[in-house]
Amino acid sequence: MIYLSRAVAGFQAALDLHRRAVAAFLLSLALGAGLWLAPATPAMAHPHSWVDLSVTLETDDQGRVTALRQVWRLDPFYSLVLLEEARAAEDGQDAALDRLGGDMLVNLAPRDFFTEAEVDGQALAFAAVSEATVMARDERVVLHFRLPLAEPQDLAGSTLEYRVFDPSYFVEVVHEADDEGPLAQALSVPDACQASIIVADPDPEKVMAAAQLDVDDSAPQGLGRFFAETGRVSC
Repeated sequence: MIYLSRAVAGFQAALDLHRRAVAAFLLSLALGAGLWLAPATPAMAHPHSWVDLSVTLETDDQGRVTALRQVWRLDPFYSLVLLEEARAAEDGQDAALDRLGGDMLVNLAPRDFFTEAEVDGQALAFAAVSEATVMARDERVVLHFRLPLAEPQDLAGSTLEYRVFDPSYFVEVVHEADDEGPLAQALSVPDACQASIIVADPDPEKVMAAAQLDVDDSAPQGLGRFFAETGRVSC
């Protein structure tokens, strides 16, 4: 019983710590200033949460890419905190998750949902995201949204690359994967195109810099980019 009590206490402490980290992250999005709240117990090293990502290239009737349709599966601990709060809401879980989707839309849309893309080395601009849907699936909080390009892109003979990352590296974004690496369905593209996902290979100095950051520390500007996976599509 002693060991069980210690295990339960340890899990609760970890959950409380993650809840504070989640609150800090959401606050930082609201403030737009990369500010973190210190947890009651130290939580060393960035990242403090992660997202499992899948991307689908959306095309028009001319075969031009018009949008990056994304699905984010929030990590189990982050999801546990959010679902616990959603289920306690007076108007129910679904309504609470709808509000969360609205909050994410307001806070992440000005940042292009942490996404950057280019075609043959030329940066692409995005149009506004009009809707973000949040739902619960298998005890994970899942965010769906469509990130439209400002202008359709004809990829015939060209290469599109994108990266999705939190610049502060508080949250790590990685494509859906198993023990063998990224899954094929993590990046869906037109039949005439070839897709690949390039795993990040950060410099050891960047890894050390991230490892030294506490939950309340501000990361060097753009740290997350060094840890970002690259989706590559050639047509």
